[in-house]
Amino acid sequence: MRRRALLASAAAVSTAGLAGCPSPPWGEVPTTVDGAEVSFRREHTGEFDPADTRSLNTAALRRTLDRDPPRLLIRGSAAGGVQECYLVSLIDVRLSAERLSIGIAVEKRPFVRACNDAGELHPYEVAFAFTEATVPERVVVRHECETVLEESV
Repeated sequence: MRRRALLASAAAVSTAGLAGCPSPPWGEVPTTVDGAEVSFRREHTGEFDPADTRSLNTAALRRTLDRDPPRLLIRGSAAGGVQECYLVSLIDVRLSAERLSIGIAVEKRPFVRACNDAGELHPYEVAFAFTEATVPERVVVRHECETVLEESV
């Protein structure tokens, strides 16, 4: 009986948000945010050649505006702890006609206790398909509090 109760509570904890925060809905399957489909991946599906090679936190914007629907792809790399202990997450998306703003963070994985101090780069891609929204004029990408990309579309 006790084992069954422990398994039930472990299953409930593994699907709930951490510290009362809901888990963001973004993932491989597109989610609609303010009229745009958003997909987030923790890998690069193509070549990543950032303009600023001096910084560990970088992002690059790719435009495909002639497709139907128009698309933007933000491919980046965020510095953080080892990938066994930390993972990159899309924590914020704000879209208006003037600006698309996204927030990226490297967060500690739940239930991991012991990690070494080594740092690694965490690749990511955020794809936007503007199905109902207009393409914004500017794109701003933040890693935690640092703005790593601010560019006109």
